[in-house]
Amino acid sequence: MPRYRQTWSEEEQDYVLIKMGGPTAPLGNDGNLHIRRDIDPFVSPVDGSTIRTHRDLDNHNKRNNVVSSSEFSPAFYERKAKERARLYSGEHTPAEKQARGEEIHRIIERLERR
Repeated sequence: MPRYRQTWSEEEQDYVLIKMGGPTAPLGNDGNLHIRRDIDPFVSPVDGSTIRTHRDLDNHNKRNNVVSSSEFSPAFYERKAKERARLYSGEHTPAEKQARGEEIHRIIERLERR
């Protein structure tokens, strides 16, 4: 026999019964159902643990404070590549120059106090 849980519904402005238990699938940020394919087992380059399931991967990411590269869009990679190219060529914005100058000044002051 299924179990139910009673919760308040803003839509109906009344309490409703929600069926509990049974298989549930993860909801994405857009509120839609997302089915994740199985992953092939692999060894983590971060801590050397073996990842076999999505739960293992999620726990590993939380434990090591990392995210999978698949979570970033190609546009993100393009934007970051442009930022790196700009910084490696020596181009800096006025705000970056100011922040770096302040950092150098703080370091000098700290060393002078010793």
